[in-house]
Amino acid sequence: MDIPKCDAALQQALKEPRPKQLVEAINTFLKKKKASTSSSNDDPTHLEFICLDCKSEGVEGKARAFFASPPAIVLCANRLNTTEDVKEVVVHELIHAYDYTVRNMDLTQPAVLACSEVRSARESECFEKAQALCKDPQLSMVLHGCDWWVKKCVKQNAIHATSSLFPHDASTHVHNVFETCFKDHTPFQK
Repeated sequence: MDIPKCDAALQQALKEPRPKQLVEAINTFLKKKKASTSSSNDDPTHLEFICLDCKSEGVEGKARAFFASPPAIVLCANRLNTTEDVKEVVVHELIHAYDYTVRNMDLTQPAVLACSEVRSARESECFEKAQALCKDPQLSMVLHGCDWWVKKCVKQNAIHATSSLFPHDASTHVHNVFETCFKDHTPFQK
């Protein structure tokens, strides 16, 4: 996907209810934080979004998108193919942005990152599949327990994502936080 197509898909994704809710929560928090502190005028009052062609090394690695300072979400246009890809990574990264910004979670800590990856996978990579499979009574019966399938999807995606920073113990960290973090739907209501 080229950068202009990424920008257009991003604008479309940000109109969806869940991304819109996350952006509003983050921006409201940033504005309140700036108003309540005597910090510099350089403190951000809103989350930024950027589409660019990403490198294959460093923080960009093989990611389709990533969360960065000031806070910003960077979408790797050269690794995204469809509008659906963009929608998925926007929600995924917005969960990280929310966890880091509003909840003050230190995503450099393995267990904390694992928790955020569980939440992100549940709301992005596995969300649409779960909606399609679990809401259909006939398919749900065939799957013999949609919860099992969704948890498996989330766990696999969270381990894969956590392993980009913690390759040797990602599985352990995800396993240790999984049940608690899977149940945490903040800021969405279940």
